[in-house]
Order: sequence, then C-alpha cells, then structure tokens
Amino acid sequence: MATYKFPQFNAEIVDPTVTVDANSISVHALRNEISLNVTLETTNAKLYGVLLENIQADNLNYEGEANLMEKALEGLNKYKV
Repeated sequence: MATYKFPQFNAEIVDPTVTVDANSISVHALRNEISLNVTLETTNAKLYGVLLENIQADNLNYEGEANLMEKALEGLNKYKV
C-alpha cells in the first residue's frame, strides 16, 4: 500500500488508483526525460490531478503506452511517504 504527499495538496493520498493520461506525455529530448499527467483516485472518490516531471527515459524514440504506467510509478516514487 503506497501513500503519497504532494506540496500542493493538504492531504496524504493513501493507496490510490493511478490513471495515466497518455495524451499528456511531453518529451524533453535534451535531458532524456518525460513529463506526464496522472490522476490519483482514492476509495472515498477523491480525485487528485498531478503533473509528474523529470522522469528519466532511456529510449526517447519509443516511450509508448505500454510502459507509461511504469514511468508514472517511477515519477510518483519521489512523493512517497
């Protein structure tokens, strides 16, 4: 069970369902990084939208939808409490 804390929210988000917006991916080629939007939903139906930035990407030619969740979870790691 993961718990996240973001500076913009005055709450700890406990064990959310994470959804990645595949249309929001931004590639930063010079830094080999991507950014993407995710939504975190809790069991009490609270929704939190978060932009995850500066996620390391090894293959900028193909960061397809198949591994977006993996990249999102990598980006969320810095917000774990």
